[in-house]
Formats: sequence, C-alpha cells, structure tokens
Amino acid sequence: MVYNEKQIGLFRRHSYISKAVAFTIAYIISGLFCISQLSVPPEHYSLMWLPSGIGLLMFLVLGNSAFFWVLLASFVINSFSYVQHNIDHLNYFRLFLCLINALIDVFQALIEWKIALKIERSQKQPFFSKNVQIVSFFLFVCLIPAIITSGILIMVKKFERLEAIDFATFLRLSIYLVIGNTVGIMLVAPLFWARKMKQVNEAENRKFPIGITGVLIAIILLSFYQIPSIVFLIIPGLVFLARRGNLLHSIIVTLIICILISFGTANGLGFFGTHFNSEASFETVLFLLPLMFILYIGTILFAELKQHEEKLQSLVDESVNRMEISEQRYRMLAENIGDVIWVLNLTQEKFTYISPSVFQLRGITVEEAMLETIEQTLEPQSVKQVFEKIKMATNYFQENPGEKKYYHDELQQYKKDGSLIWIETVTHLMLNKNEELEVIGVTRDISDRKEAEKIKLQNKARLRELNATKDKFFSIIAHDLMSPFNTLIGFCGLLVRQAEANDMNAVTLSAKLMQDSAEKTRGLLKNLLEWSRTQTGRIPYNPEQINLQNILQEEIELLISSAKQKGIELQINISINTNVYADKYMLSTVFRNIISNAIKYSYQGGFITVAVEKDQSNWLFAVKDTGVGMSPKVCKSVFIIGAHSSEVGTQKESGTGLGLILCKEFVEKHGGKIWVESTVGLGSTFYFTLPSITV
Repeated sequence: MVYNEKQIGLFRRHSYISKAVAFTIAYIISGLFCISQLSVPPEHYSLMWLPSGIGLLMFLVLGNSAFFWVLLASFVINSFSYVQHNIDHLNYFRLFLCLINALIDVFQALIEWKIALKIERSQKQPFFSKNVQIVSFFLFVCLIPAIITSGILIMVKKFERLEAIDFATFLRLSIYLVIGNTVGIMLVAPLFWARKMKQVNEAENRKFPIGITGVLIAIILLSFYQIPSIVFLIIPGLVFLARRGNLLHSIIVTLIICILISFGTANGLGFFGTHFNSEASFETVLFLLPLMFILYIGTILFAELKQHEEKLQSLVDESVNRMEISEQRYRMLAENIGDVIWVLNLTQEKFTYISPSVFQLRGITVEEAMLETIEQTLEPQSVKQVFEKIKMATNYFQENPGEKKYYHDELQQYKKDGSLIWIETVTHLMLNKNEELEVIGVTRDISDRKEAEKIKLQNKARLRELNATKDKFFSIIAHDLMSPFNTLIGFCGLLVRQAEANDMNAVTLSAKLMQDSAEKTRGLLKNLLEWSRTQTGRIPYNPEQINLQNILQEEIELLISSAKQKGIELQINISINTNVYADKYMLSTVFRNIISNAIKYSYQGGFITVAVEKDQSNWLFAVKDTGVGMSPKVCKSVFIIGAHSSEVGTQKESGTGLGLILCKEFVEKHGGKIWVESTVGLGSTFYFTLPSITV
C-alpha cells in the first residue's frame, strides 16, 4: 500500500496526539498518586514526585510542543492539590498560584531537556552506555535544575503565606523538593535512553531478569507483613540483576522498588514505615537514591567488564588460531623437504639406510648417523620408550605377519651440538629379501609444534587466571562499595534530623564525616579503575629520565599533613641529582601508595625512611616504617588480589588493599620486582627494584 503525503501527515498527527494525551494522563495520574499516597509534611510535598521525570520525558518525545501539555497537566495537579488540602474553593488568587506553580514545573522540565540534549550530543558513544554519563545526568539534568526551581517554589510559597520563612524551614523545604524531584527524574527519564539502548545491551537470558524481579517484589511484600529488616536483601538481588540484565531492566525494577517501598512507608508498612518517624518517606528516599546509583552504575560496569572479557577472549582465540595455522604450514613444509627416512635392521642391530635430510635435522652427515646406535641418538627416556615399542611391535608382527601396522611416537633426539630436539616418528615392521626383520621409519622435527602446544597451554592457564581474577574483582566491588554507601546513607539521615533541630555544629561535623566517606569511596573507585585499566592495557607506559628527589618531594607534600597529624617523621635519603629512567605517573603512584601505607600503619610519633641504592644493573628502593608490622603469611599475600583484605590503620584508617596490587603491576611493567620484609610489632620495609637504564 502506498500512502500520499496527506495520509502520512494525518498519521503523524494522530500519533503525536495519542502520545501527548497518553503522557498528559500519565503525568496527572502519577501526580494524583503521589499526592494521595506518598505526600508527607511539611506542606504535603511528595518525596517521589514522578511527574518531574515524566515532564522531561514529554519534552524528549514531543519536543518544544510539550510546553503546553506539561503546563496543562501540572495546572490540573496543582489545582487538585489546593482542593486536597482543605481549601473549599479555588478563587482567582488560587488559580493564579496554580498557574505560577505549573509554569515553574514547565521551566524545570525545559531546562532539564536542553541540558540533556547538549550532553547527549557531546557524547561519542550512545547516551547511558558509560558510568560517567550517569554522573553527568545526575548532576546537570537532575540535581542542578531541581535546586534552582526548589528555591523559586519556596519563594512562591512565601508569597502565598504572606509571611517570612525561617532558615530551618527554608532548608527543610529545599531538601525535600530537591531530593523528591531528583528521584523522580532518575526513575522515569532514563527510560527514554534505556529503550534506545535495548538492542545494544540486550540480556542473554531474558527469563533471569523477570525471575529476580519477582524475587525482589516478594522480599518487599514479605518485609511489609512479616520481617521488616528482610528488605535489605534486595541489595544483593540488585547486584545479581545488574550483572545479568540490561539498563532497561534495571530502570524498570528500580521504579517498581521505589514505588512499593515508598507506598509501604506512607502506609506504615515495612522497615521504614515502622522504625522511623512521621517523615519516614524522606529517609526512604535517602535509602532508595543510592540503590538507584548502585543498580545503574553496576549494570553499565558489568557490561563494560563483559566487553573487556570478550575482547580478551577474542585476542586469545586469534592467537591460538595463528599458532594452529603456523603449525599446519610447518607440517606441510616438513613433509615435503624436512623428513628423514631411515631403516633399522633389528637382526643386525644397526641402521642400513638414512636419507640425506638428516643433516638439516641434526647437523650431521649420513655417514656419521649410520655409525650411531639407538642409545647414542636418543635421550635415555626415549631409548626406553623405543625398546618397549619395538618389543610390542615385534610380538604383534609375529602373530599377524600379513598385516602392516603403523606406530606413532614422540621422542627427544640429540643434535650434533648435544642439544635435544623433539621428533615425531612413524614406523612399521617388515621383512627384507633376506628374511631379516627391519623397522622402516620417517622422522620429522616437531620442536616448534611442541613449543606451540606449550604456549597454548600457557594461554589457557592465563585465561583461567584472568577469569579467576575477574571473579575476585566482582567480589571486591560488591563488598567494598557497600560499606561507604551505607555510611553515607546513615549520615544523610542524621544530617537532616540535625538540620531540623537547627544544630549547626552537629550538621558541620556530620557533613565533614560524609565528606571523608565520599573521599574514601572516590579513592576506592580510582584504585579499581586504575587496576582495571592495567588489566586491559589502557594505561600508557611512557618512560623518561626523571629526578627522584622531585618526584618524592611532590608526593611528600601530598602526604605530609597525614604524617604530621600522627607526629610521624619522614626522612628521605636520596641524592638531589639522582635520576632514573621510568614512567613518572607510575613511579609516583608506587611511592604514594607505599608511603601512605607506612603512615597509616605507623604509631603516633613513628619514623619513616625512604632510601635508594644502585648496583650495576638495578636501582633498589626501600621504604621503612616503625609500625605494626606483618606476619610472614600476610607478607606473601599483600600483592595478590583477593588473597588478603586490608586491615585498619593505627587510627582506624580504612583501605581497599588495591594500592599494593597497583604497585606490583607498575613495578613489573618497568621490568622490576617488589617485596616486603616485616616483623610483627617492629615495622615493615617495602623494597622494589627498577632496571638501571641510561638514555
């Protein structure tokens, strides 16, 4: 069927109207749902304001024309809100305020749309396919517009009341509005990009996301009516979903979880509904917002790791295929020009014929080869193998004289210079014209094939090791990322309650503790990222002549404040003119991690020494501390990922254990080695070497 332009235009118009009406209805229904079920004091603002995300979605789908539809839907919701809150009728003043609030909602969705389009156009890869894109979306599309419009809404509320709003109320209203709008946008708007990415990140097993979603819903419902604390089991469930699902699955499941938990909280059900105060929905959102980030970031992280794994597997397969092709070519060449044909007379116990190609194989002439015995030409184990095979073949030949049976063996044979080569022999027995029993054989050199088999086994072992390391890496992510996020969640709830109590000193202290937790989380993610980049070869290696004194001075300046807090003295025993040939970034990372560890595990008033020596071929570096020390068992495991968990420092400082893993990777990248010598209670000394190279 062929459509004319008028029919196509009519079809597009009907499609546009149906989308606009559907989005408007969804906007109004979600707003009414939030007001009736999820709104809490103060001012009955919804903490999970779904329309804030639907408004952005309408602009993404409908473009500039969404202005009218968002305005209409928001005006209806605001009008309903005034009636809902015991206002008998809507006068002109109330209708005017409804219009102002609706315009603010439209303004927020409009600026979110413009920012989102700009970010999307700046990306070389599809939007929402990298974790950095999620962070950008959260900051610039969700958080900043919500902060701007929250201030405007509060001013409108002040105009409505015709009275002053104190700072505590202003802060409380701002936090409620910002977090509510942010959650709404993060829940709904990413569906637009996730749907576009559906074919790119399609899950291999479609039944698994459906099954885990059902389990998560069952856990939440069980927490409502039986065991409230069981709700925290959704965290490992979300980790499994992130590993096996795609972004669309993650966002849909997040939406379902947020609605269920918030609904239960509003109705006094579940952990949050029974354990917190009347404003428990706020704490609920503080719990749900990190869950959203864990699921979104985890989904993309696992997708990226899977891509790296597939790339690595492809490289291994390509290497194995090349080796197999090389082996086939060698076989063809050997069969044509490199094979040695020979005849061993068992009755006379000597060789009666050897082809001239023996010179290419062993470097000896035919005459020299004819004078050798089996014991002289083969290594002892191969001699034993040959005599056993000859005995077995002779017995079989005597029992079956009319049958020609071939025997294949792999042996080691001496060359003229005394070195050993691997050979493959194909032999059979026959009687000559004198009725003497002879062995007719063909020998070919298979040293290259044996080496290729060895390399193939090494590649398989390396692949198994990488897979095991990858599993340990997943374990570290699932374990180490939980603790700082839980700390942040706890302090967020505490910060809000302190702000409500107008205890600014406590607010300052809580904010400082939150900043420390965030810094530790950033350090963990940085180490994880750097370790991942070393495994995939994405960190460039750029060695150059660098001055050790300058490198150490830069790192000491970064760490001196930590040392002074514990009264630790740092002593550098390195000449000003000491230059080494190394990668500046990698060497700085090694020094920074080792010295910061020494500070962390040293007692108050301790002493740390950094020294360097040089022999004919290497630089030897030593970082010695007077700290807690380590047992021999711990010394062996500190450089192996997953073999040892990081201990807390002398002042309860935490770590991830990845710093020393990076040090090992970087030192070995230079061709050096790293080790530690330590005694419990007396301190530790970390040593590493770098080749002494002059350029």
